[in-house]
Amino acid sequence: MFKRNVLSQIVPFIKTHDILLFYWSRQVWKTSLMKIIEEDYITWRSIKFDLEKNGVLDLLNKWPDVFMNYLTSIVGRNKEERMTVFIDEIQYMDNPTSFLKSIYDEYENIKFIVSGSSTLEIRKKLKDSLAWRLLKFDIHPLWFDEFLLFKWKTELSNAIWKKDIPDFITVQLKEYYKEYLTYWWYPKIALTDWDFYKRAYIKQIFESYIEKDIKDIWKIKYIDWFNNLLILLATQIWNLVNYSEISSKLWINLATLKLWLALLENTFIIKMIYPYSWSLRWEIIKSPKIFFVDTGIRNYCANDYEFTWALFENGFYSFIQNSWSAEKVNFYRTKDKQEIDFVIDNIPYELKLSYNWRWTTVLNNFEEKLNVEWKIITLEKKSDKRRGWYYPWELQNLKYREEY
Repeated sequence: MFKRNVLSQIVPFIKTHDILLFYWSRQVWKTSLMKIIEEDYITWRSIKFDLEKNGVLDLLNKWPDVFMNYLTSIVGRNKEERMTVFIDEIQYMDNPTSFLKSIYDEYENIKFIVSGSSTLEIRKKLKDSLAWRLLKFDIHPLWFDEFLLFKWKTELSNAIWKKDIPDFITVQLKEYYKEYLTYWWYPKIALTDWDFYKRAYIKQIFESYIEKDIKDIWKIKYIDWFNNLLILLATQIWNLVNYSEISSKLWINLATLKLWLALLENTFIIKMIYPYSWSLRWEIIKSPKIFFVDTGIRNYCANDYEFTWALFENGFYSFIQNSWSAEKVNFYRTKDKQEIDFVIDNIPYELKLSYNWRWTTVLNNFEEKLNVEWKIITLEKKSDKRRGWYYPWELQNLKYREEY
């Protein structure tokens, strides 16, 4: 089984008493990560509970004493025995905070490793009283090097960490990067080469999200209107958000629209980014842009799998959030509507599918004002000049070296 990069951050805490929370959307291998830890890193006894299975949730919703009695009488755990308890999709529990805190405080030889898939549910149910007891790990989808490993392209995965890559390797990396953005980087999708299966898996992931998160957890009744919102957003990912226009097109009021947008943002479907400003107040109130966190879901909602500049832009946003964990992401727009695609941690980035090294006024002005060096992100470098331009995977290399 493939191992994820994030394991290097998790492994030091496997033997501590801390509660570990693996956190992100569905289908990112949280469950498989638990299995890897259980099989390869734990030498003592362990047990796993999947709260989506019948009867399991009822057991864990009872008093913690009932659960501990279950471990003793049914599982056969000795009271002095060390044990790791895995709980998948913990947001389904009625009161996971009380459950975890009670057992954590009383039983030092019980270790919890849990997963969750909904930001709002996790925030609502895992209270501040778990502070200093719980460590959260964002289990993002695959980094590009991991994606290549899942495609059994070890030599390409290793190549992206090198400074000088032969041209024939770069050509291959471009094609795999386009696939990476088009279908996104779920492990299951990366493991197949057939477009028919990839699209079927994306459809399954989307329908599971609508059924479990939207209908079951958040009780959204007007699913068709909710889906229409997703379709509309998917077809205008590069535009500024006009709340009134969207509201009128969909025949929903502004309050409902903003509620649904917040729900989409907190369940890892979209992300709103705001224009860069030297005033935080203006940054927040100006019109944002909406990007899909998951470009595969975006393409499914738009029914459009063509690799375009818009997909390249949205995909790059997903890429930096996934592989970089950037602190701050904005776009920049002047009064005369000149734009810089992204300002990431105060550095300007412009995206070009093809680039022949031409100076850009808005980039130069921004560079002079902040004394930072702009960067061009491209898939085609049509010049032998090299100042400030990168393939996307080269930035993953640079960022990783800075942090580690």
